[in-house]
Amino acid sequence: MRRREFLQKTGLITAGTLFVPSFLRANTLGSSLSLGKKRLVVIQLSGGNDGLNTIVPHGLDEYYQNRSQIGHKLEALLKLDDRFGWNKKLPGMKALYDKGLVSIINSVGYPNPNRSHFRSMDIWHTASNSDENWQSGWLGRYLDNNCTHAFESIEWDGSLSLAMKGKERAGIALTNPRAFYDTVHSDYFKQLQAPEAADSELQFMYKVFEDTKNSAAYIYDQYRLKTNDSDYGSGNLGKKLKEVATLIKSDIQTPVFYTSLGGFDTHVNQQWAHDRLMEELDAGVSAFVKDLEKDGLLKETTIMIFSEFGRRLKENASRGTDHGAANVLFLIDTDLSQKAHSYNQIDLSDLDKGDPKYKVDFRQVYQEVLQHSLGVDSEMVLKRKFDELGLF
Repeated sequence: MRRREFLQKTGLITAGTLFVPSFLRANTLGSSLSLGKKRLVVIQLSGGNDGLNTIVPHGLDEYYQNRSQIGHKLEALLKLDDRFGWNKKLPGMKALYDKGLVSIINSVGYPNPNRSHFRSMDIWHTASNSDENWQSGWLGRYLDNNCTHAFESIEWDGSLSLAMKGKERAGIALTNPRAFYDTVHSDYFKQLQAPEAADSELQFMYKVFEDTKNSAAYIYDQYRLKTNDSDYGSGNLGKKLKEVATLIKSDIQTPVFYTSLGGFDTHVNQQWAHDRLMEELDAGVSAFVKDLEKDGLLKETTIMIFSEFGRRLKENASRGTDHGAANVLFLIDTDLSQKAHSYNQIDLSDLDKGDPKYKVDFRQVYQEVLQHSLGVDSEMVLKRKFDELGLF
C-alpha cells in the first residue's frame, strides 16, 4: 500500500501534516506487563464539586454565616464528629469511612489557585505549578516511564483526558469494548497493509495501528470472560464503574482506570442538583466497593475521587456557589494509616479571596498513590519531591 493511500485510509492526513487520531494513541506491545502493587481507579467530579456541602463543617460558625440559604442543618447531616458531618446523600461512603476504608482529605489544592475550569483541570491533570503549562499528564508520564501496552491505562469515557496522555504513550478511551474492537477490525481497516514506502514515521504509524488492534482484541477478550450481575443502580457513574469492575474481575493487566461524573458547576439553585449528584456518587462508589470486596479485589485497588476546585464559602444571590479553590478529596483503600483519617481540617476564618486556603498540595496525594498503589518512583512522574503525608 502506498504512503498516501495508507494515510488517507487511516485518516492520518490533516492540514497537510501527519496526525495520530486519539484512538490510535496506543503503544507497541512488548513482552512484559507493569501491573504494580495495586490498581488505581480515578473518579473525576467535573465542574467543581462543593466540598463544603459534601463534608459539611457544621461546627464552624462561618459556614452558616455565609450559607443561610444552602447550608445543611446539623440535624440533616450524617454526623462525623463535633465539627464535620457527611452530606445526608452519602450514607454508603460514611459506612465505608466507619470501616476505616475512606480518607477524607480537606483543603486540597495548590499555590496561586486558578478558578477557570479548563486551566485548573489542566493543572490537576498535568501536576504542574499554576504558572507552568505542561503538555503531558501525570498518569501519561507514569505510562511513559513504566508501561508498554496501550491497555495498561483505560478511561471509561468518550474521550481521553489530558491526565492520561504522555509524551510517548497514552491510554485508551472507550465506552464499549465490542464497539471499540469492531471499529479497528472493520472491513475499512482490514484493507490496510504495511506501507511500501521506506518511511520510518509511516512504518511507526502502521505499527501503532497494529498495536491498537491487539489492545482492542485483548480488552474485548477480557471483557467477555466475566458477567457481572451486581446492582449498581441506574446512575451513569454506576454504569461506568460496573464496566470497570467487570474488567477488573477478568484479571485484565490494567493498572490504571479513569472515569468521571459531571454536572458540578452549581451556580444556581445548588442544593437539589448537588444532593442528586451526591446520591449518584454514593450509589456508584458504594456498589463498586461492595462488588470488588465480594471477590477479594478491593485489597488490590485504590480509589481516588477529586474535583478541579471547590466552591466559594459565601453563597451567591442565585442560591448557588461560585468557583473556589481548595476542596475535599477522597481516598478509598484497605491499607490507609491512622494518620490518613486526620486530614479533614479546614479554616474558614482565613480565606483566599473568599475561598478556603489549601493546606494539602494535591501532588502530595499523587506522590503517595504512585508510590504505594502503583509501586513506582513518583519523582520520575511528578518531576519533584513533596512532603510525605503518611496516608498509607
